[in-house]
Amino acid sequence: MILHPFKAVSAFFQALPLLFSPSLRLFVLAPLLANFALMAVLYTFALSFFTDMTDSMMSWLPAWLGFLDWLFYVLFGLMSFFLIFYSFSIGVNILAAPFMGVLAERVEEKLTGEVVQETVSLAVILSLVGHSVLRELQKLTYFLPRVILLFIVSFIPIVNIAAPVLWLLFSAWMFSVQYLDYSFDNNKINFRNMRLSLRQKPILCWSFGFIVMALLMIPLVNLFVMPLAVVAASRLWVGTFKLESAVKGNSNFGVRE
Repeated sequence: MILHPFKAVSAFFQALPLLFSPSLRLFVLAPLLANFALMAVLYTFALSFFTDMTDSMMSWLPAWLGFLDWLFYVLFGLMSFFLIFYSFSIGVNILAAPFMGVLAERVEEKLTGEVVQETVSLAVILSLVGHSVLRELQKLTYFLPRVILLFIVSFIPIVNIAAPVLWLLFSAWMFSVQYLDYSFDNNKINFRNMRLSLRQKPILCWSFGFIVMALLMIPLVNLFVMPLAVVAASRLWVGTFKLESAVKGNSNFGVRE
């Protein structure tokens, strides 16, 4: 467990040469374009919406709490940022999900030499698209109640002091679930069993999520985060989760939900 943060960092460094390898460039292009679209929308429209939302929240603040203006501005600013980011991310992830699933599949084949999907046809492609969208909606039903709960907690006096930390932890966990799930799904592990596997390695998953969050803060680099995270997550699947599932007798393997 102590080495898990280093394992997460190593996965990203090892993902870089794979990301730009000729055999994967085609599958990197689609999520990369989706990421470009997300950043363009965020920088074009979200900044003004972010300011308006924060100002609107500040207007609810009672006059007698005016001396804590700066603290609530930071708090509401963080909440606005996360809500806007989640909204745009959900749409982009749904659109890019089939491509990212194929990218995770190709990375696993490259690392293990095993063929994950033997046949490729129009029917298989359409089935993949439909299943990917359903899986993303499944993630949405998992994330949404927790986002709403955190949003409510953020308005409870005293308790809301911990809200920014809770948002950070939840965001890191969300990124782990989002990107590690593609490899689990490709290997027909249902969403519930995937979450159970991740819970057994919380430090590894949080470390992975925090790395994704840090990379998203870096201009230009954030455009490549989506495919890079998929490749790094595929390396963690092959090097950690898949091996342990095999050792345990494939106890986590099940039919897709």
